[in-house]
Amino acid sequence: MGFRIQSRQLSLLALLVLPPVAAAEGALTPSLQMRNVALAEKAEAVRLSTTVPTTLSFDMPIDARAAVLSDGTRVEILDRGERSLTLRALEPLREPVTLRVPLSAASAQAAPLFQLSTPGDVVDAQVRVFREASAPELLRARLAELEARCAAYEAALADQRARCAARGPADWVLSGQVEEQGVMVVVLHEPLLGRAADAQVRVRAAAYFQARDWMVFKARVGNDTGKPWRPARAWLEDVATGKRVTARALRFAAEAPSKNGVGRVAVEFGWEETFGNSAEYRLVVEAASGGAPLVIPGVALQDGTPVGK
Repeated sequence: MGFRIQSRQLSLLALLVLPPVAAAEGALTPSLQMRNVALAEKAEAVRLSTTVPTTLSFDMPIDARAAVLSDGTRVEILDRGERSLTLRALEPLREPVTLRVPLSAASAQAAPLFQLSTPGDVVDAQVRVFREASAPELLRARLAELEARCAAYEAALADQRARCAARGPADWVLSGQVEEQGVMVVVLHEPLLGRAADAQVRVRAAAYFQARDWMVFKARVGNDTGKPWRPARAWLEDVATGKRVTARALRFAAEAPSKNGVGRVAVEFGWEETFGNSAEYRLVVEAASGGAPLVIPGVALQDGTPVGK
């Protein structure tokens, strides 16, 4: 179905993309939307603006010249086409204005009614009017709207799932949501704290948090190299056998410590992991830059219970 856009219609379309005059005066810019509706016995509500034109587009010929407003002093018809009407409110409407649009003489359907109002926050920039609710084009448009909504909901759900997956004990400890209440805490003091071969990167303080099914090591890392430092991976290593238990999560404070800076590291293990009875471990944190790792020795786990306070 073809259609023509005349110069006058182009000027009206330009109004849709130009900033509203009220916005320049500091007023809130209304939200523009396009809707698809089917003719019904009751009047269809249409939201107008004093700055943005509203176009009613019909899928059938209309008698545009015979379109009648109940109050032509507050709403004006800017353009009348074979299948369209363009309207604008001249002032905010305290009471709705009724618009009657007769269809072509070939149609036996009564002239549809529209109730015009100016809510201020939302404007129907375009309302596509269909003769029947089962019109194929209307069904396709509504299907496209539903698909777009579903895609938006799925994206939001995927984002929430990703956030939930990323939030675990390591995040809780690093952010301070988990402290010394409700979990067992073991603070490691000097001389238990290890040092990397490069003494300019060192552990300044460390502790680990023990709950029923997880354990998190938290350490403050000092960096005097003048270069950014960031951990890449970590593990617990059995001192006697060399057996490793890889961390299931590794978190680092947002800022990479610079010269004389301090960063915070949280290393998370699942307590369901098999730890040897009476075994002594050391925590190894490998740097992303490939330098010497940080090592915290003296981590003693006995029958699933940390010791060494």
